[in-house]
Amino acid sequence: MHFDFNVDVRLTDANNPGSVQSINMTIGSAPAGSDRLRGDWRGVPGFLPSSSGEFDWDGRQGHRVVFAFDGPSAGSRLVLGLNDFAAPGGGLPGRGARGGGAVTDPDNPQFLGTVRWEIT
Repeated sequence: MHFDFNVDVRLTDANNPGSVQSINMTIGSAPAGSDRLRGDWRGVPGFLPSSSGEFDWDGRQGHRVVFAFDGPSAGSRLVLGLNDFAAPGGGLPGRGARGGGAVTDPDNPQFLGTVRWEIT
């Protein structure tokens, strides 16, 4: 299957740089000029409390975030948020882009981990 957006993202625990996890993020169709899209992510479980699901990307100015869920984005639990997830001039980011974010554990609402992300 062809994907308009297919990237590998390295996540690093901001408090433990030796703790690294990679996920793959894909969007089947990303029409030029789009600023809100839905895609799928998958990875081997690590510090993320899930191994796959959907994500919502909002590339509008002032947003530029990804919210990743442990299943379909409607009605599923948030497990990852990535900030500054956009290209410098707008649109989806590419190789070398990086930023920060947070990991949450829906089974433990007190848990909030800080991560750094980079598209490899």
